[in-house]
Parts: sequence; C-alpha cells; structure tokens
Amino acid sequence: MTHRPRTLALGAPESAFYRSLRHVLFAFGDLVFVNERDLDDPASLPDRVRREGFDQVLMPNPYGNPARLTAYRALRDAAVRVIASDRGALPDSWFFDAGFNFDSPSYAPEAWDRPLSDAQAAEVRGYMRRLRGGSAALEAQGPREARDALAERLGVSGKRVLFLPLQRPHDTVVRYFSGAVESLEELVGFASELERRLRADTGEEWAVILKKHPLETDYLIPDNPRLKYVTDDVHIHDLLELADATLVLNSGVGLLSLIFGTPTLHVGDAFYGQPGLAVHVGDVDAALAALETGSSPDPEKVERFVHHLLEHVYSFAELKTELVTQKDGSRVRITRDMKFRQLRILGEQLPVPDAHVLVVTPVIPWPIYRGSQSRIDTMIDGLMADRKMVSLCVLNMSFDKASKSIVRELRERYPGVDRIEVRKHPRFDKWPKRAIREALRGADFLTGGVHRIANFETCPPSFRRAVAKMCAELDPDYVLVNYAKMTPALPAGLRGVKVLDTHDYQTEFLREDQTMNRVRRHIDARRFEKSEHAALRRYDRIIAINPLEARTFETLCPDASVHCVPAFSPPAPSRDIFLSHRHDALFVGSVSNFNVKGILWFLDEVLPLVRAEEPGFRTAIVGNIARSKELDVSRQDGVDLPGIVPDLRPYYEQAKLVIAPILGGAGMKIKVVEAMGHAKPIVCTPKAAEGIDLVHGESAWIASTPEAFAKGILELTRDEALRRRVAQGGFSLHERAHSPRAIAEALHGVFEEPTQTRSPSEPAPRTPRSARAGGT
Repeated sequence: MTHRPRTLALGAPESAFYRSLRHVLFAFGDLVFVNERDLDDPASLPDRVRREGFDQVLMPNPYGNPARLTAYRALRDAAVRVIASDRGALPDSWFFDAGFNFDSPSYAPEAWDRPLSDAQAAEVRGYMRRLRGGSAALEAQGPREARDALAERLGVSGKRVLFLPLQRPHDTVVRYFSGAVESLEELVGFASELERRLRADTGEEWAVILKKHPLETDYLIPDNPRLKYVTDDVHIHDLLELADATLVLNSGVGLLSLIFGTPTLHVGDAFYGQPGLAVHVGDVDAALAALETGSSPDPEKVERFVHHLLEHVYSFAELKTELVTQKDGSRVRITRDMKFRQLRILGEQLPVPDAHVLVVTPVIPWPIYRGSQSRIDTMIDGLMADRKMVSLCVLNMSFDKASKSIVRELRERYPGVDRIEVRKHPRFDKWPKRAIREALRGADFLTGGVHRIANFETCPPSFRRAVAKMCAELDPDYVLVNYAKMTPALPAGLRGVKVLDTHDYQTEFLREDQTMNRVRRHIDARRFEKSEHAALRRYDRIIAINPLEARTFETLCPDASVHCVPAFSPPAPSRDIFLSHRHDALFVGSVSNFNVKGILWFLDEVLPLVRAEEPGFRTAIVGNIARSKELDVSRQDGVDLPGIVPDLRPYYEQAKLVIAPILGGAGMKIKVVEAMGHAKPIVCTPKAAEGIDLVHGESAWIASTPEAFAKGILELTRDEALRRRVAQGGFSLHERAHSPRAIAEALHGVFEEPTQTRSPSEPAPRTPRSARAGGT
C-alpha cells in the first residue's frame, strides 16, 4: 500500500473552500485543520510542520489574507511541500499546484516547452477548436454572434480592434502581480494613451473595446472618449475572434486570447507571459512596438503550453457556484460544490470518487465511546480512502441535543463527507408530539412489533422519511445500512446496491440474553428470528463481523454476496516507558448485559483469587458500563471506576494487561481487537476470542474457568518477558487482520465486486458509476 500522506490544511473545515473540495479530500490523506488566523506567528508554521510530522500543507489562495500569505512565503522558503488551490483559467478547471498563478514553477518553459507527439498535438488542437467554437466560459456570457455581424453592430467594420478585458479591481493578481501599473484605473489610462499614440504615430485608426468583469457593477471611465465599452451580454469568445490584439493586465482571458491565436500583450505579471506566447509590455512604447511587429503567438508553443495545462496542471470538475451579494453591494461568486472528472495534484493524476455511498446508522459515529462507533467511524474513513463519495444519515438515539450541533461535530470530524443529516429519535420529543410516538408504540405492540427485529421504535417513521429523501436527492450507488433493525429505512424501488453491516447476528444475541442474562424473555425468539432473516434477504451484499456468522448468512441468503469484515481499530501501540503502572488490569466496555455479567463474574469469581496472591492488585473499569446499577464496586478493594473518559490511551499505557471476561453475546469483541492494537497482553474467555485468530500463550491468554483466568493474570503480571511476547503476538495479529490497512482490502471487495443477480420480483440493483462509465 502506498504511503498515506499527513496534510496540514490551512483554514476551517466548514469553509466554502473545503466544503467544495469534500469529494476529493481523501487524496490528501490524514487531514489536520489549522486556521491561519489562530496562529500566533504564521512565519513559524514550517517548524510546526516538521515537529508534528506533516508531509505537506494544503491551502486556498495563498494571497487571500496577510496571515496566510506570511505562512505561505515561510513554507516555501523552508522548502516545505505546499499545495495551493484555486480556480484555473480554462472552463471547469481547478488547480492543486506548488505555487499560485505567476509565482508557480509549473509555468516556466522548462516545465512545458518540449515537442508533442502527433497524437498529443491532435488532441490539444481538438480541445482548442472545441473551446473556440463553444460558449463555455468562467463567467456568464450572452449568446454567440458571428464575427462580421458583431463588427457591424459595434460599428468597427474595417477598423483594427484592440480588446481590453478588465478583471476585478481587487483580485489577488491585481494587488500582487500588477507589474508596471498599480490598478485597473492605471491600466485604462495606459490604454487611453496607447490609443492616442497609435493615431499620432502610425496614422492607423484602432477601435479600443473594453469589457468590464461581469460581476462588477461600475464602469471605469477612461479619459479618452474613443475608448468604448461593450455590454455584458457580448460573449468574450466573439470579442477575441474580432480582435486584432488583446491587451490585459494579467487576466485569464489572456490565455483564451492565445488559444484564439490573437496577439496578446500583458502589462502585469502573467503566468502565460512566456517566450512564444504573450508579450510583456511595461510601457506604451513597448506596446506600440509589439503592435507594429504583430507579436503573434507561436501556434506550436501555444499547443505545448495548453497541453501542459490539460495534462499536468489542471484538474477538471463540474462546478456549482452561487452568486452572493456582499454587505457593500459587491457581488462574489462562491464555489459550493465540485464533481471532479479529472484530478491532478502537483502534476500527478489521481483517481476520482467512483461511487456514492449513503451510510445509514442508528449510532452517532463520533466522538467515540463504544465499539460500534469505532467500527462505523473507521468504515467511513475506509470508504473515503477507497475513493468513495460518502453521505451520512444518522439517527440520534443517545442525546437530547440539537441535530445541528451534532451535524457540526460530524462535519468537523469528516470534512470529506458530502451530505450529513441527523434526526433525533422521537423518544426525546416533548408533548404533544410525544403523544404520536406513544400511539405508534401502541400500534406496534398490538401488531407484534416487539417480536420483530425492526419496528417503529428501532427505526421511527421520521427517520425512514429522511433516508428516503436522501436516496431520492442523491441517487446513491450504494446504501450501507448498519444493523438489520434499520432495514425499514430502505425505500421501495431503491436503485442503489443495498449493503448491510450486521455488526452481530441479533437472533443469537437475543437467545443468549434470554438464557444467560434472563432478560428480554417477553420476546418470541422464533418470530424475531424470522423477521431478522426476512430483513437480511432484502440486501444484495451482507457484511458479517466473523467467519462463523458469515457462513450462517451464506446459508440463509443464497442470493446475496456475503463478506467477512472483522472488527478493527487504528493501531496505537502503548509506550512501555514507565517504571510502574497505575493499574494491573484494564476493562473497557459499554453498558451491555454481557459486559455487565462478564465483569461481575470477574469481580466475584476471579478477582478474589488474584488478590489472595497479590493483595495490591488494581483494576480499572472504563466506559459507560459505569452507569450500570448492578455494578457496585464500593465494597471492592483495588477497583477504580472512571466511567467515560475523553482519552483511553493513558489507561492502556498505565495498565499491565487487558481483561475480557465475556461469557456470551454475538459478533466480535471490539474491546479485544482494540487491546491488540494497543499492544497490550489480553486475558480473555473463549467467547471473547470467538472469531479472532488468537492463539493461547502466543497472542492471548484464553481461559474459561475462574481459576485459569486468575492464573493467566498472575503469570502475565509477574513475568515481564511473557507479557511482552503475548502483547507482540496480539499486535502482529492486529496488523495482519484487524488494522484499517488490513480491512481496506476486504472493504474494497464489498463495494467493488459485480452486483449479484436478484430474484425477478425485486428491482435490480444499479451498476455503480465506475462500471456505468465503462471503467474509464
């Protein structure tokens, strides 16, 4: 696998710039956002980049504000890899470049001035021909018009035409790259004097035509009455065809002028001001000389330059923009969204998102305080790393909290996600809306909803409508549903491929709950099982969390494609650097019945045996299991109950080993996988090790009786060499089978393999975008 870069992104993740790039942020690897305005000393940013191990810095227009410009210059001086990003000069173009506009090394002749093959030349000529004959432009234009008809309408037939397109007066390139003039007013004055000199020195009558930028509302009035404007509806391409020469400050129109084969003069510093292309004129005399000699661009060099832009500099995307009126009345066009069809970063062509995945979850994936969240969180990251566009529809079943607040938190965690919708569960409704929920619960009860895996309580109507709305608006290639209980959220007639991540086989979970924990015994297990199997059969692809459940699902759902994607967690090996440990044993868990029963078994049956030999033995029980009313450690010596903590890493580092005394349940125990990723030795039951390729004595200590469990704890606690060997064995297994890197391949198979044939009564799943496009 190629190296995943670590990128410092200057700016806020919720900014229009990063929101518009969200579909391709995966290409920048692990992103850490830093707002340049919050930096005490932007010039010291290179030190932070090196200190924190960043590979590169991504930023919007480096000249956008003084702090960003200071940081940009310092980074370049320190030879830090910088990626500056903004709109390009060709229609639908965008760049991710080592510099910005004129200051970029990408436009130096040595980067592009080399012969093209016949095929390359033919391709770029075709592009330029289509551009000249089309109407696509950076800003809105009027309809195209024939050259002679336009000349006659403007009253310039028989005259030579000098075209002066004006850009926005406060553009970055005006403020920083204006060259011999300091403003557009001075540029218009330059053109006024040039027109006078042309009449006086050459005797030729030139029509000097100006066009203001379409977003500007005011006109710069020349002191020469012979300079005249055209209206905004005259197409820029028609004016370039009409012109005998184009005079610009450094506008991107200069590049278009070269493509039209028009002699192009630039007064400021222009990125296309290269030998054989546009001619720099620092004063009126130079402009006169250039017009007298013709100064036509070299067609071959224009082809080379445009080919270089198309193949090595520019990305191309379908841009969605919004015209916004500022408080001062000025107008700006803000890019809101981009669907990239070609992506190039620093000259390297990269793949673009090949499919859209809508993730449906009844668990808020961030911030993480339980295993199911970690799975969904890593799944989202994995999908984006695998070039998938991801949207989220989340049912909030946990917090009486405003949905907008949760969306904001999720947006900060997942800047690359497309759409995020959160719906609060009706359990948090106030009267009178709460009465509706009670009525639905009553109807559910009367119709046997309690005996079904999915009902109005697990998947309320409001959430079903939210998912249906997102499916209708996004038309996703895949819908990934977490938990079979959310199956009613799948709308009828859905065209996308339906994928279920089961997390657990819930029927097995229910039966063990009823027999071992003696809870939920009012539920008819057979009816529940029947409903779960019916839900499973609605999916095209099913993800099981362990091989045993995968085989069960293959038998139950012969028409579906079943994949095993085991529990996973990011590797975070604990640093073994302390003289002593605060705790000997660590347990991490949620408040599930099996966690509670398991830790009670440990406290009642195992811990007394351990403390009989090691009276100072200390145990930490971390997680929201602390909320359980059954868990009373006030009479237990040496047991700490921190509950939910903001960061688990210190607890892993300060514990000699991790325990997983789980006696029942389904699926795969994330607490075991997480401990392996932290390189901690594990003492666990066979049930906790189920589905994980742990080997007793090599990658874990597996024990089914209190005596064997206590023996494992004591031996690992006392024998540092054994402890390190078992920890390393578990960590190695984690790297092979349970790290995000290992899971990526399995996940890729779920979302890349051909769609399965469905029964004639069901709508056929839609072929993903990449296949619809013929794989190109």
